[in-house]
Amino acid sequence: MVGERDIVLIRPAGGSDIEGLVASSAGLSEDDAALRDPLRDPRWPRLHAAQSYADHLNNPNMLVLVADHDGEVVGHLLGAYHDSSDMWLVARAHLISMFVQPVWRGQSIGSRLVGEFAAWASSRGAAQMRVTAYTANNGAIRFYQRHGFVQLESTFATPVTKPEPAV
Repeated sequence: MVGERDIVLIRPAGGSDIEGLVASSAGLSEDDAALRDPLRDPRWPRLHAAQSYADHLNNPNMLVLVADHDGEVVGHLLGAYHDSSDMWLVARAHLISMFVQPVWRGQSIGSRLVGEFAAWASSRGAAQMRVTAYTANNGAIRFYQRHGFVQLESTFATPVTKPEPAV
């Protein structure tokens, strides 16, 4: 059981955190994407996340944070910074993924992760932060709304059907 004396540190991830990041990503997949999107491969984190995180750790435009309890990764946040461009008038930051193990929820760990992400985005000069959430994930939507995120766009999907042959 998680108690008041359990201290969780929010810190930048390092190479020794890869195994914990993979487990945290797998938890996110199991709790969210794999349940809500039939096109997502629930095995992806276990098969590919280690290399993906290793690459992110070496990219100055990526932020990888862990929620650390006595050396155990109990949550993570992955974010990216994007400069302004011909298409985008200002720089922005994208919160790509975030997860806190269910037993650790309700202790402001997610809020602290988002706070660190916001500070990082601000320090880089981002004018806006963005995040996506599955429409059916009401808990995530409420969480992000509490942190100032507002709905900006919606993604729609439909299966591709083969055209009927002409008669």
